[in-house]
Amino acid sequence: MVFKKFMAKLGKGGAKVDLILDKEEYASGETIHGELMILGGAVAQEINKIDIDFVVQLHGKEQIFTHLIERFPFHVAFTIQPGERKVLPFTYSLPTNLLLSGHAISYTFITHLDIAEAIDHKDHDPVIIQAPPRLKRVFAALSELGFTEKYSSRSFDGHLQEFEFTPTSLFCGDIKELEFVAKIEDEGIHILIEVDIPSFMGKKEVKREIYLDNSLLEQGSELTDQLKQIIAEMISSPLSFAHDKKTFYHNYHQKWSRSTGAIGGFAAGWLATELLEDLFEDAIADGSEADEDGLFAFSEEEEID
Repeated sequence: MVFKKFMAKLGKGGAKVDLILDKEEYASGETIHGELMILGGAVAQEINKIDIDFVVQLHGKEQIFTHLIERFPFHVAFTIQPGERKVLPFTYSLPTNLLLSGHAISYTFITHLDIAEAIDHKDHDPVIIQAPPRLKRVFAALSELGFTEKYSSRSFDGHLQEFEFTPTSLFCGDIKELEFVAKIEDEGIHILIEVDIPSFMGKKEVKREIYLDNSLLEQGSELTDQLKQIIAEMISSPLSFAHDKKTFYHNYHQKWSRSTGAIGGFAAGWLATELLEDLFEDAIADGSEADEDGLFAFSEEEEID
C-alpha cells in the first residue's frame, strides 16, 4: 500500500479526469452538453479542485497565441476512493461571434484535476467550431456557383474573420478570388464582399456591402441566384463598387468588430489589450492586412488571461 501511495503521488495509478462531450463539432452559439468523469486510482486521494478551461489557439508560421475564453470551476474538495467513478454534468453555451475553426484557429477544452500532494492530471479535448446554419447556407450557395474555400481561408485580421474562395467554373477567368466577412443579426446577415478582378487595374478595391434576410437565406436556389447577380454586377461595373482600402477597412472592419454577431468580434475584444496594441500598433493603425498565413506575428506561446 505504501508503494501504491508513492506511485500515485508520481501520477502512476493515481486519479484521472475525463471530460466527455456529446460530439466534437459545434456551431457557434450552440450549447455543449457533456459530463465530467473523475476516476479513482489505486489508492484514495484528496481532490482539491477541478478547472475546465476553454481556450482558442491562433497559429502563425512558427508562433502560437493561446487565449483563455472561459474557465469553469468545480471548486469543491472531496476524496476519491480507489476505483470510484464520480460524474458531474457539464453544459456551456458557445458565444455567437467566435472565430470559426480553420487551418490557423483551433479550440480545446483543458481539464485540470488538482490532486493534493500528488502530480495533477490533465485532459485535453479539441472541438471544432463551425459556422451557424444561416452562414452555412451562404457557403453552400457559393459552392453551387463553383467556388471552393481556400486552405488559407478563415484568417483573422485583428477585427474580423475573413473567408476566401476561388472560382473553379462559372466565374473562372473573370475573378481571381472572392473574400467576405460577415455580421449575423436576428433578421439576416450583413456581408462585406470583395472580388479580385484581374482586368481591373485601378488602385481601389472592388468591395460591396450586401444584406441577406432570413427569408432569402431559407431559399437555396434564390440565394444562389442573388449572389450570382451581385458578383456579376461587381465584375461588369467595378468602378461602381470601388473603395479606398484604408477607408473601407476603418469604416467597416473596425466598426463591425464591435457589433454583436460579427464573426471574429469576440476575438477583437481581447486583441485590443494594451500588449497586443503594442505588438500590432503599425499594422492596426494603417489598416494593413495580416501576413500570408492570415495572422499578425504573435510571441511564441504568448498567453493573456
